[in-house]
Amino acid sequence: MSKSEILLNAKETKGLKITYGFRILLLVASVTGHLFSNHSLGEVIRVSIVSGFFTLGSIYMLYLIRNGNNLKLAGYLGLSADVFVMCFMPYNWYLSVGFIENVPPSFLLKTSLPAIAMPLITISSLAFRPLYPIILTLAFDCIWIFFMYLVLNDPRTIITKDFVENMFSAAIIPSFYFMYLITITSVGGMLALLCHSYRKSIHDAVVLEVQNTQLERYFSPVVLSQIKEVESIFQAKKSKVVVLFSDIRNFTAMSESQSPEEVVKFLRDYHSRMVQVIYKYGGTIDKFIGDGIMVTFGTPVPQADDCLRAVSCALGMREALVQFNMDLEKTDKDSMIHQGIGIHIGDAISGNIGSENRLEYTVIGDTVNLASRIESKCKELGRDILFSNSFYKELNLLQNKTDLPNIQEIGNISIRGKVEPVTLYSI
Repeated sequence: MSKSEILLNAKETKGLKITYGFRILLLVASVTGHLFSNHSLGEVIRVSIVSGFFTLGSIYMLYLIRNGNNLKLAGYLGLSADVFVMCFMPYNWYLSVGFIENVPPSFLLKTSLPAIAMPLITISSLAFRPLYPIILTLAFDCIWIFFMYLVLNDPRTIITKDFVENMFSAAIIPSFYFMYLITITSVGGMLALLCHSYRKSIHDAVVLEVQNTQLERYFSPVVLSQIKEVESIFQAKKSKVVVLFSDIRNFTAMSESQSPEEVVKFLRDYHSRMVQVIYKYGGTIDKFIGDGIMVTFGTPVPQADDCLRAVSCALGMREALVQFNMDLEKTDKDSMIHQGIGIHIGDAISGNIGSENRLEYTVIGDTVNLASRIESKCKELGRDILFSNSFYKELNLLQNKTDLPNIQEIGNISIRGKVEPVTLYSI
């Protein structure tokens, strides 16, 4: 069950409880009214039996739906009871006064059926199912049209234009009673529309929350706030991007001695610590590649200090790894882990890439490939942080780099896929 369905289920449960509570009050009020007003004994007995039966049924349904179960059953049984009540009340009165042989059917239009139908239709909408008020509205329409048919085909019917005569005699103003049909049908239709709108709003709100949660997995809070302000931010574009790759040294060999559960737990702990650092410096997580992480700075929104934040992020990840190793020692783990971090800056294409069924916001291009290959040189050169000459030049252009440690030039290093050697630097 999705989150929106769980939320709607809770709302429907509460609404049905209120609906059944209202039905019980209506039935009790009906019996009380018949006892203390001028009704025949047979009418009172019939109302009491029907009211008692439906009251017990309503109490039982409240018991069944207390935990959010049997909601559809409760909803449709409740609607059946409402339709029965709308049919029974006029019939019971008409039967008690001698039926059609003694009383013209025009008096059926003067009963309290509209006053009963309106609250029943309204209260049914609390279950937030558009079909419920529609069913009750159609039921009232059918009953009311049937009454008007009987009236207009009865030779005793008197048509009048006098309002007082319409209210206090057998005479009727047809348009007056036709307005009940229009009014209650309109109200039922609007309530059904409101129920549909409410359900859609709940669904859309949950979808938006899920989307925001998914975005939070990739982007830092600062970047996420910028994303929400610009609708076209994920459109494909070419721009200068800083790409950072990190990887755990010899992780494959280390994981062979552990169970799958231990490997997953280990990586979750490691990634959680690194993600905190990445988000601290405004990095965007492009993807997790096994034990490796691909991070970008300048996507989807470029910043003037992307290079500085990338270096600060690498240093922060180094510190986080030291603490991670210290915690491993406390749990009697006999092996420390080491990581390599490679950084490069250059033009890259960013945007939603994939098929219609599955899109992924990512960065592609030679810049990404080179950053990955620089990271792979960390083990060979005995360094945990390496970056390219292009990145070093961009870093030197910044004015606020006084807090950086000393940068060391490693030399011209051959990189797979590059004709010319690449000058690498380390901290």
